[in-house]
Amino acid sequence: MIRATVSGSFHRHMTGIAEAVATLGALGVDVLSPSDPRVVDHDGEFLFVASDRLRSRRLVQDRHLEAIRASDFLWVVCPDGYTGPSTAGEIMAASVLGKPIYSTHAALDITIGDYVERVATMGEAITRARRDATGAGVGRPRSALLRPEDLGRVAEEVHDLGRHLTAHRGDGRADAERRFGEVRRLVRGSFSLPNIH
Repeated sequence: MIRATVSGSFHRHMTGIAEAVATLGALGVDVLSPSDPRVVDHDGEFLFVASDRLRSRRLVQDRHLEAIRASDFLWVVCPDGYTGPSTAGEIMAASVLGKPIYSTHAALDITIGDYVERVATMGEAITRARRDATGAGVGRPRSALLRPEDLGRVAEEVHDLGRHLTAHRGDGRADAERRFGEVRRLVRGSFSLPNIH
């Protein structure tokens, strides 16, 4: 089963976050955090949701970051482009962990926006995450030493990436960046490489 974490501003986009959690679940995705996004308490401006069993800001955020680490992708809710500092930090954490980051909306912050891949639908993100998870070896050994048959796919993907990077394919910009990220994840998984950018 594909796993995801949902990030977004609880103050501005809680309705969208709840809808995303419900839709992902209906599409067969295990949403690790927040699994129940109903606001039940607060500590100043920090909102606790029903799936937050503890009332410690730090422990809740640590758990959310661990959910990102255990997820196949991060889904970002930002219908007006606003991400805010917490969501921006979660996007950067997902990037450092080598997790794909998807949204149907572009982030207003252009730097943060460079890390969020815009997709037409949530279904497209799930399809990509499933493909990436399969290529990275989810449910089977994640090493070319143990699965040498994966080397053929890696070689094909790297060759295709070369066509993107030399502008023989795609738009020479966003397509090349997207393909680079996809191939990087595939190679990292196939050779059990650390999540270093």
